Amino acid sequence: MVDLYLLPQVAFPTGGLYFKNQTMVQETKGLHVIIHNNYITGFEKKKKCFRDFGLWFVDDYAVLESPLGRI
Repeated sequence: MVDLYLLPQVAFPTGGLYFKNQTMVQETKGLHVIIHNNYITGFEKKKKCFRDFGLWFVDDYAVLESPLGRI
């Protein structure tokens, strides 16, 4: 037997729910664990969407070294 639980939408919103709902963006700011970008196809389009919402941080840290190697 496996226990199954639904993730709360405030902490784990789907892309369509988050990116198309400005009210949700404002009311849940800072409460997210991860925001899925699952309603857009194409890597560059996904990156642009995250950038437009201020959620793309990879380029900011691209020159840093981590214990696991280059990020």
